[in-house]
Amino acid sequence: MKEAFKLGVILALYAAAACFALALVNNVTAPEIERLALEKESAALKMIFPDADGFEKIEAFEKQSGSATIESFYAVKKGGETAGYAVKASGPTYDTTTLVAGFDQGLKIAGVHILQTTDSPGFGQKAADPNYKNSKGTTFYGQFAGVDASAPLVLGNDYEAISGATITSNTMGALVSNAAETVKNYLAGGSK
Repeated sequence: MKEAFKLGVILALYAAAACFALALVNNVTAPEIERLALEKESAALKMIFPDADGFEKIEAFEKQSGSATIESFYAVKKGGETAGYAVKASGPTYDTTTLVAGFDQGLKIAGVHILQTTDSPGFGQKAADPNYKNSKGTTFYGQFAGVDASAPLVLGNDYEAISGATITSNTMGALVSNAAETVKNYLAGGSK
């Protein structure tokens, strides 16, 4: 009995030391991870809106749209005027995807950039692959540019699926539609 207690105490000490070490590493790395994520988001905004003068963060907006979590929302500024909107959204695809979608004032898609996807390699990962081309010769995410997003996007109508990745294709379209819905609600005066 004494030996079991001694082993339990030793195990507890090891577990406490490991937790302390993990917390310390997290404290050191978390700011750098956040900085890199913001840089990646900023680069995506500039890719979608290369002529923009800046991006003004909007704080009062609905944080949830359908199954998507809306992480950030920007007014795109050009010449002192609002030229469009950009939304960073994440949600379930085959696994999970985070993307930035940009829209002009009429809810036409200016562009989509996938920041991260954990969908299956080989199929779902093609959504973010700059070398993957659909039948029209564009990337999966590139085909959204110019599409009217005032109504939910329809696979096969508004955009083409990735062969063998129908779930990823459907849900990526839903993520873009959810981002457009956020803009639509904001423009209609609905914010939280």
